[in-house]
Amino acid sequence: GVFTVDPTAEQLATLALAIPLVQERMETLRQGVGMLGFLYYDQAGSPAFAVDPDEAEKVLTDEATPVLKAALSALESVEQWNTENIEHALRTALIEGLDLKPKFAFGPVRVAVTGRRVSPPLFESLELLGKERSLSRIAHAVKD
Repeated sequence: GVFTVDPTAEQLATLALAIPLVQERMETLRQGVGMLGFLYYDQAGSPAFAVDPDEAEKVLTDEATPVLKAALSALESVEQWNTENIEHALRTALIEGLDLKPKFAFGPVRVAVTGRRVSPPLFESLELLGKERSLSRIAHAVKD
């Protein structure tokens, strides 16, 4: 599983914040685990994060590279890592800066960070994941 035998207080606190984000999107608890699992990878005692290969093939294409690079640059400059600032940075860089529709702007970022196209809301997900892990995942998804 994603959790160690005894989840830490931090993992439980993150789960309490994340559940409301997916509650309406899921029909079973198993779906919730799939949607929230990305939050618990890359921590001590947990597996390494990996993007679903099918999702990567569909979304993390060569065309996604400039989007991911712009997202990475925009997010690196966010000082207070919260949903509002994350959303502003990404909308400014991708929607206004690259003149993209939201689906094409945020899809690659969502897959790079959560590993899936279906996930909790993107900006909240980035906040919960934290700046360091979010930037690391986006950088890893960039094709040079």
